[in-house]
Amino acid sequence: MWTSFSSLRMIPSCELEVASLVDFGTLVANSKVYFKEIRIINHGKAPGIFKTDYQGQLPILMSPASGVVEAKSSMILRVNFCADQPRIVNELAKVSLQGCPDIHFSIKAHVVEQIIELLNMNSDKKLECIRFGSVFFGTSKIEQAVLYNNSPESINWVAIIQDDSVGGEMGTNIRQRTDVALNNLTYLNKIKNIDITNFISCVPNEGTLLPYQKVIITFCFSPKLVFDGKKDIDPSHRQDYAVFLRFESVGSKDGFLRNDNYKTIKSDQFQKVELALTGSGLPVLLHFDPGEVLNFTPCFMGERSDILCIVQNRSKSLPVTYRFQKTAHFKIDPEKGKIDEGCIQNVMCSFIPHQIGNFKVKQVIDIIGPVADENLQSSSMKPFYHIYLEFNSICKPFTKKVVMKINPGISPLITNPIGHLVVSDLENYKVQAPVAMLQSARTHIHDHRTNEESMKDALIAFPNDRAASIRSEDNRKHFRTIFTKIPRHTYVDPDFAYTDFEKLEKKAHKNYYDNYIKYLRSVRLQKEEERKCMYSYDYTDIGIEPASGLKSPSLSEVEIEESQSSAECLIKANQLLSTKKIASKEMESLERKVPKGLKAYPSTLHEKYDCSLILTPKQIHQVIVGKDI
Repeated sequence: MWTSFSSLRMIPSCELEVASLVDFGTLVANSKVYFKEIRIINHGKAPGIFKTDYQGQLPILMSPASGVVEAKSSMILRVNFCADQPRIVNELAKVSLQGCPDIHFSIKAHVVEQIIELLNMNSDKKLECIRFGSVFFGTSKIEQAVLYNNSPESINWVAIIQDDSVGGEMGTNIRQRTDVALNNLTYLNKIKNIDITNFISCVPNEGTLLPYQKVIITFCFSPKLVFDGKKDIDPSHRQDYAVFLRFESVGSKDGFLRNDNYKTIKSDQFQKVELALTGSGLPVLLHFDPGEVLNFTPCFMGERSDILCIVQNRSKSLPVTYRFQKTAHFKIDPEKGKIDEGCIQNVMCSFIPHQIGNFKVKQVIDIIGPVADENLQSSSMKPFYHIYLEFNSICKPFTKKVVMKINPGISPLITNPIGHLVVSDLENYKVQAPVAMLQSARTHIHDHRTNEESMKDALIAFPNDRAASIRSEDNRKHFRTIFTKIPRHTYVDPDFAYTDFEKLEKKAHKNYYDNYIKYLRSVRLQKEEERKCMYSYDYTDIGIEPASGLKSPSLSEVEIEESQSSAECLIKANQLLSTKKIASKEMESLERKVPKGLKAYPSTLHEKYDCSLILTPKQIHQVIVGKDI
């Protein structure tokens, strides 16, 4: 709607026009200053003067407060409004135009709180507590919720775990008597220094939410056993946790225009939301009867020795899923299974030896449960705990009486009829063949003229030195007869003999691996020599005294690289911020001395890298503004 005023005169006059409504719409109460621009238009032929005036109590400012609008032109009037707290704004501002009566225009706005809500996954109900329940140490329990930005403006948020709040529990056994718990001072001192961010994670734990956007938050509870000095693990090792997780916005929040009472009552109520997390960590309690050391009865190879083992789950809250790893010479039935809370399982352990000797082995039992993946948003069934049993037994050798028969005939290099396979008819022979063999070297009646030069590496052929199978003989061995000394004919079956190409291939294969083994040996010896030279210490005195006039070279400021320890490294992406860590870092930063003051420009590589970073909401929340130097 526009309002115009005309001056019906003969002389040149101004004709000013201004909008009658300024609507800011819906704003967030974050103490930011919003503005709207309207135009004051002069349709006349002469300049016109205007003045603005606002008499209300709200933080509204108009600029310029007065001015002159030239003929046939316009001027921008800027209306500024600070959204300091939730309210419905409907104010009137006055504008005085030259030669015209004063007019009023409306300023409207709807200021709402920046509300963060945590909702249930299955419904839109607000979520106040997540109960993980009881889980074994080393396993994980995953729950999900929805983070909702119930405001018309984007919001940067961060999750902070409050490990110093009143009412929290950090690893205490709430079922234990107070006097018993107070007597264990060593354990009480340990749980004071527990880093709860290693047990509870939230993914994502920072980010930006668009107006009315929802995002799924995954919570992971992974308790770890904190030993209290006792050797045996019993039900008293139960550890209960109760902590509060806070989601809050990052950036301009309360503002300087709000009073203290409003801050205390309203600001913390809407700009952050708290979530209670409870859970308990329990140890695996398996009892084995007759014990964790099983002594099997000695037996022979091919026999077996059995022992019935009764496995009892002494946990009254959780079932146990187990799996026996495979071990040589031992068999378990059943190898895997599930034992409900407070129940027993009969397991048959058997010793089935496959070789002779004494056996003393460790039988590994895997306890399987849900273990969180690296992204901490899902879990899979994996072994998280191991129990070791000791198996002892002996496999005895058995003897068999073997009756050996002596071969009365010729004993060649390779013989078939020997021992218990000898033909019984040989006992009836009376001819002494070895006598002929010993005297044959002196006789020459059977020598042939063509064999005057016998093969030097030839072997004496005997009647019973043939191969016992159809396998071909070694071609590198040559045989000659006893008397005639001519090469003996050996039949070669072409179906089972190597071809010339196969012989060359076999020889090349053997040479390849011979060279490979020699190469590996040379490399190993070379590394050993280099290692000896590296760690060798020469005791020869060359007359140089340690640190006698030697100084380290001075480095420039650019060359100095600041080494960060593991404690000073940035927090991991999936690790939560905690109030204890923030408080300790703030105290350390405020007490740290700055000898040279601030630099105008970064000089070291680390400083240049820091200046190029774009801070995330988690990093912005850790920024500490200290006193002036």
